[in-house]
Amino acid sequence: MGDEAILYMNGVFKPLSEAHVSVLDQGFLLGDGVFDVVSAWRGTLFRLDDHLDRLDRSLRAARLGTPLTREEWRDAIVETLRRNGLRDASVRVIVTRGVSPEVVADPRVFEPTVIIWAAPYVYLATEAKRREGIRLHLSSSRGFSPDTLDPRYKCLDRLPFQLAKLEALEAGYDDVVWLGHDGYLAEGPASNLFLVSGDRLATPARGVLEGITRATFLELGREAGLEVVEADLSPFDLFSADEIFTSSTAGGALAVREVAGRAPRLPAPGPVTQDLDRRYWALRDAGTHGTPF
Repeated sequence: MGDEAILYMNGVFKPLSEAHVSVLDQGFLLGDGVFDVVSAWRGTLFRLDDHLDRLDRSLRAARLGTPLTREEWRDAIVETLRRNGLRDASVRVIVTRGVSPEVVADPRVFEPTVIIWAAPYVYLATEAKRREGIRLHLSSSRGFSPDTLDPRYKCLDRLPFQLAKLEALEAGYDDVVWLGHDGYLAEGPASNLFLVSGDRLATPARGVLEGITRATFLELGREAGLEVVEADLSPFDLFSADEIFTSSTAGGALAVREVAGRAPRLPAPGPVTQDLDRRYWALRDAGTHGTPF
């Protein structure tokens, strides 16, 4: 990577020091925008079409239009990686409602701001914590329900996520998950949750982001011969699991060694977690589901 990152902004590639967003941008003022994060590994973008599909769903649901065609998104992401000389990378794609011509903005009238930012590949945890597992906090706050802000919007308004993470860090934990308003397990600020009990791999069914890495681990679990279920899971299921791990674009599977003062039955990372994570990185290394650049 060069001395300064190069960003894509509204059709123009700019050095980071020149890439400015107006203080009147609705993304800054209101958190009015959506984003997605795609990862590249060894010169291959993993499940790029799935990420672009998810981005498109968020854009359409938020009435942000389609600022770029599918091919234009592909070309812009690939060119951003090339200009930064990155083969292993995390690529953040951001679309806001832009700057309104009026002080009191009409959300129907807008010119979107489009940003693509590539950085060296990001892991959610340090190498030591990836080896030994993380400590997971169960937040006192609740996730959104579909009649407030559907979790399937991958939106810029992250204050609730930040508050939950602050709560966890101040309590001495590494990360956090929360419950939905129905009392069932949901997800974390940047990851989905998985529980292993015997030969059963389970993940929360409702109130969660449609994680691309989550979908990948569900597929890998079936390939491994596990009983794979998306179900309503309670804290009791979490506390009594054999193994616990989270999944994210930022690092694949991350084992949990403690949650809310309780340890899973098996030391972390457990055998199923290790096997599924090995299968995941074998996919990445082989370029499976990948778009080379």
